[in-house]
Parts: sequence; structure tokens; C-alpha cells
Amino acid sequence: MGELPENCISRILCFTTPRDVCRLSAVNRTFSLAGNSDFVWEKMLPIQYPHLLQRLDSPLQLSSKRELYFTLCHPNLIDGRTKKFWIERATGKLCFMLSARDLDISQGDDNHCWHWISQDDSSFKEIAELLAVCRLDVQGQFDCKFLSPGTAYTVSFKLKLHESPHGIDQFDRGFLLFLRRMYAWARKPVKFLVTTPCGDHQESARYLSNTDATVENEGYQMTPFRHVEEGWMEFDVGRFVVEEEDNPGLIKFCMREWKGGYWKGGLLLGGVKIQPTSLINESTNANQE
Repeated sequence: MGELPENCISRILCFTTPRDVCRLSAVNRTFSLAGNSDFVWEKMLPIQYPHLLQRLDSPLQLSSKRELYFTLCHPNLIDGRTKKFWIERATGKLCFMLSARDLDISQGDDNHCWHWISQDDSSFKEIAELLAVCRLDVQGQFDCKFLSPGTAYTVSFKLKLHESPHGIDQFDRGFLLFLRRMYAWARKPVKFLVTTPCGDHQESARYLSNTDATVENEGYQMTPFRHVEEGWMEFDVGRFVVEEEDNPGLIKFCMREWKGGYWKGGLLLGGVKIQPTSLINESTNANQE
């Protein structure tokens, strides 16, 4: 193999994965030169990358396609800092996260219902803090043509219940109202709905403050979830496969709760993540081990 021309090895490497290219580059000098070529890493980059680069909030100045690839393995802000995208290092699959600002939040502009705040542990500069609503309704959608074709994806809401409301301390009269609104999360589960590009509906539910409580008596499947960092939780609300066609359609998703007439508050909405299901499975298996 070491006697093959460099351009021949480059063409062979194009049929492998980014992980394989890095491993094979350690074989000998010829493989290393071939594995660092723009020709190879152009094939490793997702086909949508030129369009995504145009939407970056901070343009990149890079000298090679290999450097570009590994730079894009880290989250990059696009569309006025309302979204992030990155690629999975081992496979080059695209991942996205939509900020709360990129979602349609019922009464989201009412300062009595929602408050926009900043937190160091959040994925975006601004997140939405729920102060008080009786009817919770958050919706969003995403064009699947920017996802990797033929790949199974999972849609996840990133949420957090916090112990004290922004701007209110435990001696404030409003703190009692806050506690009552927090209690509402244990009285009714939150419903999640995903509509796939082909029109299939996936419904599930989960109690946010008592995540082990069953929802079967409500007629729903349990929404899978996991703890991530600093009290944040990701609720996996639907899975789908991106069709290998030019316009695979839109994935639509929502989170709602309005039965029972209970006022709710104390919820932080970090955004919605759309990532390959394989990443979630690997993360879950690692945590179990």
C-alpha cells in the first residue's frame, strides 16, 4: 500500500470515515500526506457546509479543509446567534440546536409571563424563564435539508427547573406564588409532540418535577430524558430518519400543558437540540457503564 501514488490513496480514503482517515494517516508518510489533502477532507465535510458558512455570525479564516472540518466539530453560531450547528467528529454528521428565541412561545413577549435572562451554564446568551402561565405552548420547526441524509435523528427539548425565581428572594411575597407554580409541574405532565416530514405523529409526556411518575394513566408513553449538566435535562421527544432526497421536508415539534387550569412557573427553556440518535445512544451507554 505504501507504494501506491498519493492521489490513489486519497481516492481510497474518500470512501472511509473521518475517524478512519485520522487513523490511516499514522501508517506512513504517503498516507499522512494523502490524509491531510483538501481533496479528502472536502469529501468528509457535509454537502451543506458552504451554505452554513454563509450563515455564520463570525466568518472563519482557515488555511485547509482539514482545519475547517475540525473547527466545525465545535458549535458555531448562525442566523443572528439564534442557532448553533456542529458536526460529529467521527462521522461528519450534522447537529443543530435552536435557541429559545428561535421557537414560537405563546405569550413569550409578555413580561408578566416570560422573562429573557442570561446564564453562564446555558447554550445561548439568552434563555427563556417562565414566570407564570396557565397555558404552556412552545412550538418550532426545522428544515431537514440541512441534516445528514439517511441518518436517524432525535429531537430534544433542553429544560431546567430552578429553585428560586429570577429577581425574587425567599423573603419576597412573590416567593409563595412561585412555590405554588412550581408545584403545578407535579400535578399534570407536560406533553410533547413531534410531526415527522412524512406526516407521522409521535406523542409522549413526562412530569417535570417528578420524572419517575407514570403517565400511562394519561394515555401517553413516557418521554425519555437524561440529566446533562448544572441541573439541565434533555427530553427526547421524537425520532425520525432523514430521507435521501433534495427536499425531505420539515420536522415540527411542540411542548404544551394546559389541562387542569394550574398556573405554572420556574421553568427555564434552553432550546431544542436535533442530533443523530447514535450520539444519544452512545452517551446513554457510557453513563450506564
